[in-house]
Amino acid sequence: MPRPPGDSPANRSPAPKRRGNSHEHRVIALLEALFSALPTPGHAPASSADLLVDTYLDAATARQAEHFLAALRHASPTALRALGRQRQCAFDAARGHFAAAWAAFHEATRLSPGAPALACLEVTTLMAEGRRDEARCTARLWATRLASNPARDFSDLIAHLHDMAHHDPAVLTDNGPDDGRLIERLLQHIDAWPAPACHYRLHKSIALAPRRALAGLESRWAMVSPFNDAAAPGAWLEMFLGEPLCAQSFLVLNDMAEMMRQAPVGKPASTRALTRALLLRGEALRIAVLEGLQACYQPLPWHHPGNQPLLCLAADHARLFAAPGDHTALAPLRWSVQIASPDDETGLRDLLVHTLTSCGHAAEALAVADQAGSDDAFSRHGRVLALFALGRLDEARKALGDCQADSPLIWKTLVSPAPRKPKMRPGVYTVGGRDEAWIYRQTYLDYWRHAGALVWAADTQPGPAHGGEC
Repeated sequence: MPRPPGDSPANRSPAPKRRGNSHEHRVIALLEALFSALPTPGHAPASSADLLVDTYLDAATARQAEHFLAALRHASPTALRALGRQRQCAFDAARGHFAAAWAAFHEATRLSPGAPALACLEVTTLMAEGRRDEARCTARLWATRLASNPARDFSDLIAHLHDMAHHDPAVLTDNGPDDGRLIERLLQHIDAWPAPACHYRLHKSIALAPRRALAGLESRWAMVSPFNDAAAPGAWLEMFLGEPLCAQSFLVLNDMAEMMRQAPVGKPASTRALTRALLLRGEALRIAVLEGLQACYQPLPWHHPGNQPLLCLAADHARLFAAPGDHTALAPLRWSVQIASPDDETGLRDLLVHTLTSCGHAAEALAVADQAGSDDAFSRHGRVLALFALGRLDEARKALGDCQADSPLIWKTLVSPAPRKPKMRPGVYTVGGRDEAWIYRQTYLDYWRHAGALVWAADTQPGPAHGGEC
């Protein structure tokens, strides 16, 4: 059964489409400007180089990424050379060139011994080579090593390594003979899919049910799904590539999107690109199915299992593509919260409030925020933004004061120039806690800046406008 897409708002950057997107190319141009001395990349930060490699891959320009990695190997700063070797290791392992991959890994280790990035890189390379027992042992060793470092909080990475030790993160490599370019192959397959079509019926006006052919396919999919421990390795891939009807199934699309969150890192094409392609298809299919059923304004409650894959896909699409001032996510957000699931089981109300405000629909945002529960601190903070955008500043000041009184850590963390990340538990947070405040800042700081409300809000409050670490 699909899980809700998360108990807390996702912290995701604006997500451009995979090909032909001018935004991606502007990002590439800006990042390339930092490395104008290629093939000698100069002294730009390693984080910028890492982002540029990812952006090349998201734009389906793997050749540019490879040329850039070759340049990084000859860069003067050690950090850039180490990064180049790390990413080269991932490239070579994904192509099945394991001797070259290990040579790059050992050089990366020599240049930057003990770098946390080496942990997942070593484990996923061992997994890709089929050395599963060694990979699990290595994951446990890295987790122990990182836990012994009191200076930095590696709790998220350690949790991921423990998960690797108990589960097989290399699900995308369990596909039998392959050319090492599986993600590119899947992307090309999705590009060739037929147009979305409705293979569903509406049961008792409130639950989606697949028609006979699609129901049969989904029954077979359940037997080979990557989440079925009894399934033969790679059986999901054969079915996904061989059954055109997979393109019309919310269940299959949602399982594939979920699998991307468990895929190994360092593929030659970004798993994010594949996630975007799947979610874009899911959104197109949502529109086609609802229009075909004349159910665009029909509630689809979460407690009906047949509705859950669609609700999860819509929520994931909204979270991935939401950005201040960007209308891309508005349609699935409005549908999810205002029509399909007004009880907000997928936890999107606060994102809808902030997105509506940033897109010039502050009055609508205010109405949505007013429907939130008293414990929904994120929507209440979004209500402040809506009032500010409407010019109702006295009401906005009062609402902000109420938020600060009820959730002081959110405000303190939001205005802090350098808040300290608290210990986090995946998928949950403590109401009123530091982890809740951190999630709000990570998700919505850009919305406050976009509205021009951050300075106003800081000046509204008594005491120092900007605190230190919290």
